[in-house]
Amino acid sequence: MPTVPTLSREALAAAPWAAGLAASYPLGPSEISSGPLSSSVSSELESRSGQRQRQQHQQHQQNPQELEDAVDRETAALLAARAASAASASASAAAAAIPTFFRSTSHASHLAVELRSAAHRVALQHKERGLLEDDELEALWKCITNVIQRRPPEPSISLRGGSGGGGGGAPPIAVADTAATAAADAESRVSYGELRDVRDEFAARLDSRGAGGAGEGVAGGGGDGAYRVAHYFSAGTFNRFERDAGGRVNGRTFMEFVVRHVALTQSRINLGCHDADADGWLREEELEAFVGRSVTTMGALQSLTDGFIDQYCRIATRRFMFHHDPQRRGRARISALLAGDALADFNELHAAREDDPTLAKNWFSLVSAQRVYKSFLDLDLDMNSTLSRDELKRYTFDMRIADQCSNQGLTDVFVDRLYEEHSLKGPESLRAANATAARVNTTAADPFIARSLERQRKQVAREMDFHAFLDFVLAWSNKNHPASLAYFFRILDINKTGVLTNMEIWVFLKAVHKTWIADPENYDLNILDVRDEIFDMVKPAVVGHITLDDLQRCGCAHTVFEILCDHTGFWRYDNRESLPHDGDEEEEEEGDAEVELVDDDGTSMPSDF
Repeated sequence: MPTVPTLSREALAAAPWAAGLAASYPLGPSEISSGPLSSSVSSELESRSGQRQRQQHQQHQQNPQELEDAVDRETAALLAARAASAASASASAAAAAIPTFFRSTSHASHLAVELRSAAHRVALQHKERGLLEDDELEALWKCITNVIQRRPPEPSISLRGGSGGGGGGAPPIAVADTAATAAADAESRVSYGELRDVRDEFAARLDSRGAGGAGEGVAGGGGDGAYRVAHYFSAGTFNRFERDAGGRVNGRTFMEFVVRHVALTQSRINLGCHDADADGWLREEELEAFVGRSVTTMGALQSLTDGFIDQYCRIATRRFMFHHDPQRRGRARISALLAGDALADFNELHAAREDDPTLAKNWFSLVSAQRVYKSFLDLDLDMNSTLSRDELKRYTFDMRIADQCSNQGLTDVFVDRLYEEHSLKGPESLRAANATAARVNTTAADPFIARSLERQRKQVAREMDFHAFLDFVLAWSNKNHPASLAYFFRILDINKTGVLTNMEIWVFLKAVHKTWIADPENYDLNILDVRDEIFDMVKPAVVGHITLDDLQRCGCAHTVFEILCDHTGFWRYDNRESLPHDGDEEEEEEGDAEVELVDDDGTSMPSDF
């Protein structure tokens, strides 16, 4: 006789449909007899005895396919409930956990830090061993020219550019010039097959040089030549260049690409040497160490004295941080530094001469750094190493137009907003402020000294240090740069709405208008006309609402900033038609037509970019 399966209460609660299947089995007398399990099961079997007949009747009416479908439905419901429970549990756990993109390095063990540093150092050494030296680059160009010279002559080139169809073509001299140009261009072009020949020949030269020399290769021994140059001669690299009708690329362009790639890789290695965390970011102090290490090898900085080297490193580092750290997080991404113009300008000092006149406009040149530092010292009248509002207002004072424009300098409203938004102190100033606060606490026993120190601390806290002054100079010197636009837009956006409306424009123009009408020699200025001129210059996408994107698109943001923020700049804009534009004036205002910045003694401020 078949035996009725016994189900626990947990199983019956999880799958109530199983009771019907268990009850479908007939119950023999031996199962009801006394035994070790009869007393525990009898009560449950008796409670279901009344249902057994009805269930058996329903079982006889249902076919096996219907029973199987019911089991499938119940099983699917159980699996769905389990999946929902697991999803809710994982969601609640993830909500309380730190996101996976954040990996804290502050609690790393000493061994983990040492392992990371060693692996990072080995990776940089691996990259550096694969770089091509200067003599190897010359050998590469010689291989390219050798392959081009072995090419059979192309007589068809001399026929191009001549008569279009018959005898009435271009003059003979024009035909000769066109043919010569086409021949010279064709002589420097190489196909992909020829580049592969260059690769094999150049790799053989590298292997022979490694075998006869140190033999210290990336892949081991002296047979790593093909490995070192394989990425330059791949099909993907070849497809990046513009090709002519014959599928050939310019050999000189290809060589420039290789040289540029080697230079960028070397810069990446030099920057990576100062990346202590090996996370692809450099903090401000790490960038300052990179600058201090690089200045010793630069030909254009041979006259840099030991007393000025610290200030030079601070000046150079602020250029990197201002352009590549807009959120003021105190670090810059290495990939962004490599792609920016600041590092290219800095690397120009390696091969440049110290007396090169073209370096005068380079922010990293010694002349430019000394000029910026001198302007800060000239503005700091009380010599407390910080600038007050009144001292900074004189930044745009121009002695050459003092007899024509009596009211010069930055406006009061602009300077107040500047100190509210961008007078943050640098690391050295913060340490000095903390030291001053500590001295106030230790001298609390003497009320006179304590009050004097507290008054001095509050005065310094309200002023701008050299760190913040460099940011202002960088922004003012190149107002059309994206970082400069964001710098000034934060000042003009008083209500933090992301747009400049008539209210913001009116607040800044009112300060300009008040100073303008104070001079009896000036004409009566209609400030509404100036406001309309600003909106006409910018041409915002939404009428009456100037956004940061509108300023970036219009190309005249520097003029708008000078009108709203600078009395000298507004006077220059109002007299732009009567000012001389020839000789030295034309050279100074060439390009972006910015207001030239000078200090008190008439020394011109740099146009650094």
